[in-house]
Amino acid sequence: MSAPRVSFGINRLVNEFCHLSVLSSDCLPPELADGMLGNKSYRQQNAALRLDEVFHRLEKAPQISPESWYSFTRALMRTNSLEKACAMRTTVAGIGEELVETLRKGPIGYEQIWDKTHRRLEEYRQRFEAAWNPISENVLANLSDLAKRDWVQKDIQVHFVDCLWGGFAWMDCIAFTPLPDSEVQKKFLAHELSELITPHSIVERELASSGLSRGITHTVVDMIAYFSVREFMVKPVPPSLERRGIRPNPDYYPKAEELYPFFEQYAEDPDSYSGFDALVHEMVARLKSRPEGQMAQTA
Repeated sequence: MSAPRVSFGINRLVNEFCHLSVLSSDCLPPELADGMLGNKSYRQQNAALRLDEVFHRLEKAPQISPESWYSFTRALMRTNSLEKACAMRTTVAGIGEELVETLRKGPIGYEQIWDKTHRRLEEYRQRFEAAWNPISENVLANLSDLAKRDWVQKDIQVHFVDCLWGGFAWMDCIAFTPLPDSEVQKKFLAHELSELITPHSIVERELASSGLSRGITHTVVDMIAYFSVREFMVKPVPPSLERRGIRPNPDYYPKAEELYPFFEQYAEDPDSYSGFDALVHEMVARLKSRPEGQMAQTA
């Protein structure tokens, strides 16, 4: 199947819902609150906009699942309409319902925030889209080759959201914060695209059966992202080092240093493995049997 079309957008409703969610993140599940909604600087800057009455209602409301939050945010991206998004949703009961009602009424003070951010986001979107479009098809093809899966999405919407601390990918939509360095942003988008196509379940199952941390799944996702986009990045001029935020960071991704040469070799010849399960099986076998730093031997 051909690669999906990647389109970029700026959506006030999505930004506004994420704004409310960041301000209320201490009432949300850890996956959200400790991840891309955990923008402490943004919360501090806008603390005066967090109304006590709304916070108390959120505290008492039943919890929303991360999946429901992602699904509703995707619905906002796809429809650009609160009422249509509410009609599409499976459930956003409890805290989600309170956030939706606050969004419907219009969060106090957000008009001023949007006045300051939407032009900047639009200017950034235009610059980044011009940098991404020439490489998009090739990166998507590389991701498909390395993940050994065809794309099932016909199109993928990418939204820039000012208040997020990172981003997320869900089904056929991506939301992430704009970064100052467009090269790092390319890798960031490749990572979120990798989240959509990398077979997480195969990696997690093999890791679990071998007694290894499931956190290594995130490393696999990022390795596939990195080697899908690396050839399209601006090369550092010696003695300059590669920009921080591009190569998989061992401080964040478990076993990144050990797995780097393994995936570098795989990226040179993806056909060396018959399927993704065979790749992951070999990766796990090497992690378990070889000392650190001994991952570069050929398969």
